[in-house]
Amino acid sequence: MNAALVLNVIGFANYAAVLPALMAGTGFSEAEAGVAGGAFFLAYAIGSPIFAALTDSRPTQQLYMLGGMLGIAGGLLFPFLDTGYPALVASRALSGLGMAGIYMPGLRLLLETLPPDRQSRGSSVHVSTLTLGLSASFGVSGALQWALGWQAAFLGAAVAAGLAMLLVGLGMPSPRPARSEGALLARLANVYRTRGVVLVLASVAGNSWEGMAFRTWWIALLGFSVLQPGNEGLAWMNLALATAFTGLLAMPLSTWVAGRAEAGRRHRVIAIAAGLSVVIGIGLATLLTAPFWTVFALSVLYACFIFSDAGSLPPALLARVSPSERGAALALLAASANLAACLAIITCGVVLQLLGGATSLIAWQVTLGVMAAGSLVTACCMLMLDRSARRVGNTVL
Repeated sequence: MNAALVLNVIGFANYAAVLPALMAGTGFSEAEAGVAGGAFFLAYAIGSPIFAALTDSRPTQQLYMLGGMLGIAGGLLFPFLDTGYPALVASRALSGLGMAGIYMPGLRLLLETLPPDRQSRGSSVHVSTLTLGLSASFGVSGALQWALGWQAAFLGAAVAAGLAMLLVGLGMPSPRPARSEGALLARLANVYRTRGVVLVLASVAGNSWEGMAFRTWWIALLGFSVLQPGNEGLAWMNLALATAFTGLLAMPLSTWVAGRAEAGRRHRVIAIAAGLSVVIGIGLATLLTAPFWTVFALSVLYACFIFSDAGSLPPALLARVSPSERGAALALLAASANLAACLAIITCGVVLQLLGGATSLIAWQVTLGVMAAGSLVTACCMLMLDRSARRVGNTVL
């Protein structure tokens, strides 16, 4: 399941990795490119809670296969079947729906397959694998662009989605879903009213706000650093490829944090990780005019700590609900995460433009502060939950 997740995520950031070459080859404007990029996250935000909720009543493997087929369609529609702009928007929307169809159903399929004593740990490792997949997306897409042209990044995403379907179809069982009670809206409301769920969802939103905003604007940020005096000799660098190794560092850190969270005082561990992310983000903002390799190293460290608590958040939510409500809980988690990601990406773009654009130091500093606010929300919510858990004598939940 982890290998399949990495393969599916190849189509997650392939668009961002080859965007400059795509625009040069097609003549699409910056505004058109922005709308197409936003179509992915909008479709992901809409599709995630729907697919997650369906896991309470439909076989998860079938939902996963549907998501994989949507991902393949998104990779082939543009530019191989149609090179027009509407096809690009539709392609990114299909890819977003495909990601929604494999991520939450894949997590649910893993939970239904593992024995109960390994489910929490397994879900933490699976979510942590997402960071490795994001780096693989940039690395594979950048390599395919270098070898075969930017169009190959889309074909690569389609092929990877097909391989993931093969892995899951041949290697995973198809357990029957736990019997759910009541209509979807009633189950969503019941999960939402569960003690502590609102604070966990706010924490998830904060983590996604910072993580997806930084991942989207990271290459542009490094491009700003390359333009600073003394860094001109690095203009040749393929920045997408340069960041591809980050997942190899981020995944072990996320897995380690998840293990510490499982061992006890879950909320305090997550709060510390989120707080460190805020500190590093502020440090990066203050050192943007430093030599490129200093900025690059600090940005890699920031990316690692942004996602360090990502694997610990879903178990914090799932521990509060019954097995029959997991789909509804994952639906709320998906909605919170992806809506926050959409808003964060748009907000950061607006802030950048209003304060002088991608060549302005103050614009980038404020934008990084806006990003770091997400983990600040996560840290505050987790501290509140930790205090509540200590009052009732439960240090794990």
